[in-house]
Amino acid sequence: MTTAPARDAHGATGLPLDRRSRQAILAGGDLLLLAPVLALALRLGGLRSGWDWANRPFLGEYLRWLILLLPLWLALAWANGLYDLGRPRRRLLALALAGPVVVSGQLLLLWALVYFIPPPWTLVRHVAVFFALGSALALPLWRLAFLALLERRTFRTRLLIVGAGEAGRTILEAIRAEAAPLYEVVGFIDDDPELAGRTVAELPVLGGREALLPCIRSLGATEVVLAITHGMEAGLFRAVLNAQEQGVTLTPMPLLYELLTGRVPVEHIGEQWAVALPLSPAEATGLYRLVRRAVDLAAGLGGLLVLVLLLPLLAPVIWLDSRGPILFRQTRLGRGGRPFTLYKLRTMRPGAEADGPRWTAEADPRVTRVGRLLRRSRLDELPQALNILRGEMSLIGPRPERPEFVAQLAEAIPFYRARHAVAPGLTGWAAVHQDYAASTGDALLKLQYDLYYIKHRSLLLDGWILLRTAAKVLRLVGR
Repeated sequence: MTTAPARDAHGATGLPLDRRSRQAILAGGDLLLLAPVLALALRLGGLRSGWDWANRPFLGEYLRWLILLLPLWLALAWANGLYDLGRPRRRLLALALAGPVVVSGQLLLLWALVYFIPPPWTLVRHVAVFFALGSALALPLWRLAFLALLERRTFRTRLLIVGAGEAGRTILEAIRAEAAPLYEVVGFIDDDPELAGRTVAELPVLGGREALLPCIRSLGATEVVLAITHGMEAGLFRAVLNAQEQGVTLTPMPLLYELLTGRVPVEHIGEQWAVALPLSPAEATGLYRLVRRAVDLAAGLGGLLVLVLLLPLLAPVIWLDSRGPILFRQTRLGRGGRPFTLYKLRTMRPGAEADGPRWTAEADPRVTRVGRLLRRSRLDELPQALNILRGEMSLIGPRPERPEFVAQLAEAIPFYRARHAVAPGLTGWAAVHQDYAASTGDALLKLQYDLYYIKHRSLLLDGWILLRTAAKVLRLVGR
């Protein structure tokens, strides 16, 4: 939430901008810059094609295709994370420079793929090429200027963390890793007398509850994060209420962690589990369920059709590279922990698990050469269209896990079985943020993403996941 202007210890006025405000400014600037780029591309394309601007009504003929360029570019930018501003500065700079080039290349690729779908020559090739080149050159300059401007302290949220324990240090690490340009953390408040005057994670402990309000006033803090996993004592509760009366935003640590990372911090929920893990959001009932099932049926039928068309080409290649069955079957756990048989195109050599179940590792030697290509393109997942049609899986949801690993992980990780509250998916929130789990630590990270999805699932979030999945498929970054 964007707060009112505040003054810091030096009397300077601040105008903190939250992530959504910054995203709106960035997307608006992109659109304002892309519009004249499209106009210039139209002019250059017309000159290249020899259009008669005075007599030929070419706009009426081509307009329905040209208007696709702007929303298509913005959608691809969104799918490739160009509006994810909660990243380290080095990553943001890399995205500002390379991101528009990647998006423009993907736009040209999609334009080329659909070129022969409509009647011949109705897609304007030259305009699309000039538009892609212009956006790849112009957008990085604007985005670098945007980052330089909004990195100024004036636009950062000045924040105090109440609680210098593990939860407080965790949220500080998340801010530094995911949202350094958005926040300026000014220190900790903690009642532990042994911490008074000391530094924790390079930040000062400014005092106990009695110092909360004076520190807010002197340091110009506009937000307080409550990193307390146990019950709040009466004295601290009064101090926090006093801060709220001054117009300061109060945010529980798990909620800010979710906002910054897209994950639920299961290790730091403590007594706040009922707030952090509501597994039945209103958006996930009624019409949402009907739309989801309709989309699942359409995706299942479409995937099955693609499988039928490609299997005659893929089957002999898989068999020649590694003699054995073409389809791979494995038991996984679905909604409610019920087992089902998952289908995939085989990507590992036969007998890969003769010694028992093992995590899939990066550059796993059990994966065949053809299997590696199938994984990168996600073509090995096509047979799961059968699982979707049978209702065992959905298009979007947590990836189904093997019973052997579930038993192990449920013992080690709190709330692990909560991911079985919804049907598993072909892709999901965790899948677009993380590769395969190769350890218990990876599984914990994956669970944090899965619980975030279960908590916030909606048609908008599902659409975002599909866009990000399409972007990953285009980049061939599967494993």
